[in-house]
Amino acid sequence: MIDKSRYIITLEDWEKAGLSFYMYENDKRRGFLKTTGRAAYGRPVEILWDSIKEDRKEAIRKAGLDPESKRILDFGKYVEHDAEALAYFSNYRTVVGKTLDPEVAKEHYANACVLNAVLKMYNLRIGLRSSQGGRKTGVWDTITREVNEMEREEWPHTLPAHPRRLKEKLERYKEDKYDSLLHKGVGNQNGRKVTAKLERLILSLYCLDTKPYVTYVHELYHQFLGGVIEIVDVETGAFFEREDFINDHGKAIEISDSTIWNYVNKPGNSRIVAQYRSSKLEYDSVYRPHAHRHSPMYAGSKVSLDDRDLPRKMPDGKRAKAYYAYDVASGCVIGAAYSRLKDMNLFVDCFRDMFRFIDAHGLKSPAEIEVEHHLANNMKDTLLKAGWVFRFVRFCAPGNSKEKRAEHFNGRKKLGTEKKFQAGIGRPFAKSEAHRLIQEKVFDENNDTYKTKTYSFDELVADDRRANEIYNNSPHPNQKLYKGMTRLDVFLMHQNPNLVELDRALLLRYIGEETITSIRRNQYVRVQYDNFQLSDPGVVNLLEPNNLEVKAYWLHDSDKNIKEVYLWQGDNYIDCCQKIERFQ
Repeated sequence: MIDKSRYIITLEDWEKAGLSFYMYENDKRRGFLKTTGRAAYGRPVEILWDSIKEDRKEAIRKAGLDPESKRILDFGKYVEHDAEALAYFSNYRTVVGKTLDPEVAKEHYANACVLNAVLKMYNLRIGLRSSQGGRKTGVWDTITREVNEMEREEWPHTLPAHPRRLKEKLERYKEDKYDSLLHKGVGNQNGRKVTAKLERLILSLYCLDTKPYVTYVHELYHQFLGGVIEIVDVETGAFFEREDFINDHGKAIEISDSTIWNYVNKPGNSRIVAQYRSSKLEYDSVYRPHAHRHSPMYAGSKVSLDDRDLPRKMPDGKRAKAYYAYDVASGCVIGAAYSRLKDMNLFVDCFRDMFRFIDAHGLKSPAEIEVEHHLANNMKDTLLKAGWVFRFVRFCAPGNSKEKRAEHFNGRKKLGTEKKFQAGIGRPFAKSEAHRLIQEKVFDENNDTYKTKTYSFDELVADDRRANEIYNNSPHPNQKLYKGMTRLDVFLMHQNPNLVELDRALLLRYIGEETITSIRRNQYVRVQYDNFQLSDPGVVNLLEPNNLEVKAYWLHDSDKNIKEVYLWQGDNYIDCCQKIERFQ
């Protein structure tokens, strides 16, 4: 009979083993055994197993009535899987870069899991004996017997069969953890340090500006060992010491081409290698994590801006620059600007075109805007300061196409609408034949000339604006959600109900055209050869003393007309002036 928290036998078991009741009373009186308490009706006498004399235990063992023989079967229940040990032995590399043999790794893993159980059981039993005033001798004999007689089909361990050796094994395991289970020539801590340093040295050689082959890296390694060259860590700049690559026998650590290949192609090293052997654009496109997002339900919730070179060339061999503003929910192009240069004027012109479009349809200000950092950074404290014109502003890293929604729309528009209606859309060396441009080489003294059809700047802009119109009036991709609606329909009819009105005075101060003028006769200002009337003569009281000069901000509508101007004096908004209509 076994109590799983305290190992006992009954008086009945004692007598079945051939031990007399007199021996029981005598041992109890002399303090050679302890019981759990007084016996009562329906409750037999329970004797603590660990308090029994060894010769009595031996007699009980021979009769097969000892609790140890029963709990050996239960010891495996205390062994649990160790995920950290599994990862350690599965990913371990020797000094020369080899993995552990699968059977060896399985053996080490089983040893680690069983030792975890041994440590747990040892602490449990020592604590139990201390609380009951029992002796601590014989614990290792019991645990060792249980460990070596347990079922090994699931846990094929190779732990020592002697109590002293098992105790020493556990002490080393507590100090060095998994390293202690490896053979001294394979897994000691010094070997691991050499492995790490060797890996860093190989990566530093492989990441040289010359982008060496594996075979040349091997040659450079031998030159380093011979004192011909010095090597520094590619990331820290620290010098490598040759002494770190000498083994315990005083010989240099030998590696092979395959070892080098394994090191540079480890998943954890791929990022480092690509960072130094690839361009920033290639590194970002292959190794930068994806952005995980969902599209908004309502138009106006988010607007994404991005620039682009139009694919077809002008006669001077250059490409026209375009800047687009896309509504993310609808995919609609709501702003577009064009220039021969990618500069701040192109960026501001795109904003102007976007707000003309929004204002022409009587819509409200978008809630969030997504822009690239390199151009928009100049306006982060004015127009693009969160809470001023837009409630939310997101700055994206330049060149990170995974992050910007506008990049995705550029691709859809190019390979969808533009390719369908424009010739010359594609790339010279595209994998797909349908996207590969036809090129005819001119055999001349330069040997790098090709016949390419060119277009004027005005032709390219006109074609792109036409493509934008076709694209906007094409069916929305999500017809399940927006059945029978175009992108433009979704933008106009599914506006976010939580949007706020445009603050035109503040907006035009940053993206509008500017004219310095003066208030005349307490009535009007003159801008672009037209007169604009104050909303009230009392507005002049807002001006500084003896200063009628103001700045007028305005924006053309789609018909090139100016309907109103906004007056500012310094940082103070003065008034909105409407155009004066002349009468006969």
